Parts: sequence; structure tokens; C-alpha cells
Amino acid sequence: MNQEFGDEQMEQLEDFLLAHMENDGCMPLDVAHGYLTAVLSGPHMIMPNTWLPVILGNVDFSTEEEASQSMGLLMGLYNSTLAELENGEYEPMILSMEENYDEPLPLPYGWCEGYIMGWNAHGEDTIDTMAQDEEAALNLGPIAAFLMYEEDQLLAPPDEREHRLAADQLADSAVNLFRWWLPRRDNPVGRA
Repeated sequence: MNQEFGDEQMEQLEDFLLAHMENDGCMPLDVAHGYLTAVLSGPHMIMPNTWLPVILGNVDFSTEEEASQSMGLLMGLYNSTLAELENGEYEPMILSMEENYDEPLPLPYGWCEGYIMGWNAHGEDTIDTMAQDEEAALNLGPIAAFLMYEEDQLLAPPDEREHRLAADQLADSAVNLFRWWLPRRDNPVGRA
């Protein structure tokens, strides 16, 4: 399915995931985006029947039309994320906080959490493989840094400048790790 995926579709998907987050365990959009980014980047072709349930949780669709529309939106996100990784114009979906800051403070924790979950979908040894390679490990660094924050540091980072610099590196890290795995894949990643 080659669905055009723009701002309107993104809003529809975000609304759907938010509406089903608390009761059905859907991922928020930023977490889902991080998750799909890693699913698309790793050594194995992970099929939609594996990753869709992780994003959707226990959603019980009210109609076939709702199911079809929701799946179509997720496939659109999948395909647009792949295209952005391939052409190097990828941007992670990062929440931000404006209060108390001159420039909005990036809050990339959800995206980073989803990203690491996506790598784990490739197998427990996948992150270890990257950590043992200097180039890959350098690209994992900014992502891992955000997962080490204490709860009281999430909205007040210990070093705001370093926090912003690391957030700015996430897009390049994602593209670089996507490219690092290209020659190491057991199957090419294809459009869904």
C-alpha cells in the first residue's frame, strides 16, 4: 500500500493511538515512530503481523472500516519513515516543553524508548552487536543517554546544553544506524 502520509494522516493516527492508549495499551505516536524506525533499520525484515500488535496493544476495533483505516495509517507511517531513512531526510518525532524555556525543550524520551524496543524486536543480541562496533556505538550514544535520566531530570535536565545537543543528534544517529545495517541485513527492507 503506497498511501500518501501527510499532516492530516499523522493527526488521525495520533488521535486514534491516544484514544486507545489508556484502555487498550496503544503506543503514543512518538514511541511508535521510534519503534518503527528501529524495526525498519535492523538486520531482519520484521513483518507487520509482528510489529502491528506491539503498537496497537489490545485494540478491539469497532468496525472493519476502523480497522482498515487504522492499519492503513500505520502502514503509511511505516512507508514514510522508510522513505525518510533511505533519503537521509529523517526527523524523529520528539515532544517538547515550552514552559520555563526560551526555546522549547526537546523531550525525546518516548521516541528513544520506542527506538530501543524496536531494536529488541530484532533479537537480544542486536544492540550488543552495535555496542561492539565503534561507529555504531557512537550513534547509539545519544539515544542511550536519554534513557539514563532520573525521573526528576526529565523536565529539568542536569545539563540543558548537552541535552539539546544530544537531541539534535538523534536524526543523524537514526539514519547512520539504518545505513550501518544495510550491508549486514539478511533481507532487504521493503515497503509494506
